Amino acid sequence: MIFRKIYTAIVAIFRYAKWHISESLSYALANSRRGAIDDFGINFSKKVLRKFYESAITPAVVNRNYEGVIKSFGDRIRILSILHDVQLNDYTAGTDMSVQVLFDTSEELVINQQKAYDFGIDKVEELFTYGSDLAEVLVENAAKELQKTVDTFTLAQLAGGVAAGNWLGQNLRVAGGADTTQASIATSATGGTITVQTATDNELANTTIEAPDGTLFFGGFTTNDLGKPVRLTSGATWATEWYRITAVSNSNSVDVVNWDDAVAGAPIPNGDILRGLYGGSDFTADGNGDGKPTTQLLWGWEYQAAIPTTVTSSNIYEHLTLAAMMLDKGFVPQEDRKVILPFEGRPMLLQATELQPSGIEMLYTDTIVNGKVAKVSGFDVLVTAQGRFSTKVGHALSAGQGATVVVSAGTTGYHLPAIHAPSFLSFAEKWSESRTVMAERQFAKLYQGLFLYGAKVPISRRKSGVTIYAQAV
Repeated sequence: MIFRKIYTAIVAIFRYAKWHISESLSYALANSRRGAIDDFGINFSKKVLRKFYESAITPAVVNRNYEGVIKSFGDRIRILSILHDVQLNDYTAGTDMSVQVLFDTSEELVINQQKAYDFGIDKVEELFTYGSDLAEVLVENAAKELQKTVDTFTLAQLAGGVAAGNWLGQNLRVAGGADTTQASIATSATGGTITVQTATDNELANTTIEAPDGTLFFGGFTTNDLGKPVRLTSGATWATEWYRITAVSNSNSVDVVNWDDAVAGAPIPNGDILRGLYGGSDFTADGNGDGKPTTQLLWGWEYQAAIPTTVTSSNIYEHLTLAAMMLDKGFVPQEDRKVILPFEGRPMLLQATELQPSGIEMLYTDTIVNGKVAKVSGFDVLVTAQGRFSTKVGHALSAGQGATVVVSAGTTGYHLPAIHAPSFLSFAEKWSESRTVMAERQFAKLYQGLFLYGAKVPISRRKSGVTIYAQAV
């Protein structure tokens, strides 16, 4: 009796299975004629696709010795700088030596930048999410976005910290005339004031100057000249050192300071303030003395990097060698020099005739670490996106003379830094917060992060950097 029941059950199961398989095959066959795929389960990847980013260049070009002391936004780090060299004097036996008084200054690196992310993922939705690493990918994405932001900030600090005299671009010289005083300089407690005039009618710089290539420039000053280097000239030679423009009073008058803002200490005798009123260390003497000239006939003036230069494959090597020369003049160490170019700089180097026939081996590899692609003219060459570079409007253009002069905006250029790293820029950073919390009124998780950072170029290190002021490529 029991065996009969078991046999009957097995037959029933077999008949059901046979019917179910037959029905499923018929159903699948019918649907295969329609090409339907929704009758089969759709398999979703459990991994979310990550976005690709180029490596950040900031870690490769900054000094981060100050990390670890940052606690909160607004923190300050004191940096001590000695603004002149130790003097060597003749020694006479039995005679007291004179004690040199060192002139030092203290600067502050301020943590004045803060960036945060805060996004939520619903816990209910998270149960059904297709990607098991969604939160991880979004946090990584936020970190990569921060990379771009910090790189842009770093490049702006690199450009703004370069000393007067270390700008590489197209200079503009306004020659002096013989019939009137063309330019004069007066010292002040913090620097000095340069005043310029025209050669014909003594009007205040309201003149148009034609450059050798035919471009017509405004002979005077505008606010776009702030931060630029300027010096007085005497014929084909130089009358003063390069000074940095700190204020534009009007079209014919600007306030200037030394490249390091120094107002005391060797080689600045008491009362002179501005160095190089005899032409500077390149030409006569870095120091000053009694009877220094402040105004002369024939004096003119010159803007350094008045307008951006054009960088191409035919001259990129020349630009790098000139940048290296500027660092050499500041006695900057040969090692650890870096130049940052837009991505377009890499093919330019590949096409440069000076680097042929074999070129530079690293240029031909697929390896880029923190943006580095090559070593040229003593520089490690790093590349990054063009949009990250700091920009500045060039010297004004103009047409007409005197009362009829019409001034227009100059060409905008990019700052491509060539620096000694990591000494040039001091950088401090801290992840102040990185946490996951539960949303108070939602069934959701909140992923939050707060990043603090700041940077400064110590004034004693400004000559450790050069800016290649270049047109967009």
